Amino acid sequence: MSTLQTTRPQGQVWPELSRHQNVVLQDARGNRIEGTIDGMTNDRSTLWIQLKGGLGRQLIHHLDGYWLETPAA
Repeated sequence: MSTLQTTRPQGQVWPELSRHQNVVLQDARGNRIEGTIDGMTNDRSTLWIQLKGGLGRQLIHHLDGYWLETPAA
């Protein structure tokens, strides 16, 4: 049983996320991006993520093929 819920935007904008919120993004190839929200555009189409481990920031658009993993409620 998985401890994660998966939200796949599939063309929809990102849900409302708070600055400094921990997130994990994954794509269909299994690539994962882990870090904290550093910013979000007003239309929620684009996120800046401060990468875990001091690896800088990454800009992710909602159509880049990633979905959000969140801890199960």
